[in-house]
Amino acid sequence: MANYKITQNRKGELQAKIQVSGKDNITGNYKVYTKRVYNKDNLTEAKFRKQVDKAAIAFEEEITRALEAQTLEIHTHVLTFAELMAEWQESIKANFSKNYYERSFSVADKFNAFLQERHLDKRPISDITVRDVQMFLNSFSVGYSRTPLVRLKKDLPNIVNYRELARANVINRCSSYGMRRKGNNIEVETAQAICNYYGLNMEDYFDKIDTHKPYALETIKGYRRILRTVFNEAIRYEWIAKNPVCATKIGAGNVNISLRSVPEKEVFSFKEAKEFLAHIDAEPEQNHYKVILFKIMLLTGVRTAELCGLRWSDVDFNNKVLHIRRNRIYSALFGIYEKDPKTKTSTRDIPLPDALANDLDKFMDWFRLADDNFDNKLDEYYIACNMRREPIFPHIIGQWLKSYERKWGVKEVTNHGLRHTYCSLLLSQNVPIQTVSKYMGHSDSTVTLQVYSHFIPDTKGLVVTALNSLTD
Repeated sequence: MANYKITQNRKGELQAKIQVSGKDNITGNYKVYTKRVYNKDNLTEAKFRKQVDKAAIAFEEEITRALEAQTLEIHTHVLTFAELMAEWQESIKANFSKNYYERSFSVADKFNAFLQERHLDKRPISDITVRDVQMFLNSFSVGYSRTPLVRLKKDLPNIVNYRELARANVINRCSSYGMRRKGNNIEVETAQAICNYYGLNMEDYFDKIDTHKPYALETIKGYRRILRTVFNEAIRYEWIAKNPVCATKIGAGNVNISLRSVPEKEVFSFKEAKEFLAHIDAEPEQNHYKVILFKIMLLTGVRTAELCGLRWSDVDFNNKVLHIRRNRIYSALFGIYEKDPKTKTSTRDIPLPDALANDLDKFMDWFRLADDNFDNKLDEYYIACNMRREPIFPHIIGQWLKSYERKWGVKEVTNHGLRHTYCSLLLSQNVPIQTVSKYMGHSDSTVTLQVYSHFIPDTKGLVVTALNSLTD
């Protein structure tokens, strides 16, 4: 028998929820099917009730016929989370960014695995409660363990031959280069295989390191946003009345928890930056296609993806300005592709220091050697390239930087650390915070202050001098 209840929404409009129970001939279980009726014609309550009466009878007959035929219309079938997620992903594929689409697969894999552990993976999405989602989100607060690693604490004995290990398939040739330096990290299994091959005690040569890494709160928030969107689809299909994700909590307050102050150990000091640039200038000419990228990052503060997206047409030598117009990034799902900059304010023009402008001018000559028509193809050539003037794989820049920093014996600062250095150096030289924020591509100067405020010189003396002048 059909039952219904008439209520009012927040706008005072009448609506009704009809429920019909029936025995599934396939599973033998009783199920409750629901349907909502809205007062689209703005009827009086009495007339709307008559409309709902008719709709309830029709809905009950529809369910009865479907159950007798052992079939059910798709709009009355409540999907599992995995089924709804797959359906939703297909619908957003063409309309959302590739990053967002790819991230949804990571969320789907993690949440489906969680549901399997709780035996909810084959249950309709309406069976998933607020507590289930909260427990899933809480599971990330403890972080995760990456591949177990050990660190080489002293040189391996002379009997260890890397070529022999490679021929014996104990390690690959690429791994051998990284293992020649003391302090490098390698996987536990690889270290154990080497020690077993030569009869060495692994504890004598390797130290275990903690590979536990906590999830960033902003990452957890991103997972929550995707889940909330998927469960909103279930509301749209009238399978659930409330979104269980909306009742979950992460952190506290409305602050941007993705922001953190940048420690000084992650950036170059003014002196260290000068030494770093001196090493770049001293490199042989055949290496300039690599090291000039480090100079660009340090002296303009561009992100790695922005650097990889720079074409020669983006360099304005007349005004000494670098135009940031695109990102070039790698995705495991889509490969290498271009997209708009990270935010609206990331599309910006950055001034070029004289030294960098001169270096880029000389670097252009290197391209002209390979193409006499280069000056008519500025929009076809990327600045970040290999020896053949072809665009590089974005992740290779970080590997180049680390390799050269070790070669030069300087502090190991990451690609993004060079961006941090750019910002910290500008602030330490009393460049106005609004100007720094603009060239960094931040949404507003609040972001810059929250992350880099400790690099701003103490101006207490200036305050005291200004106030003392009042009493002179």
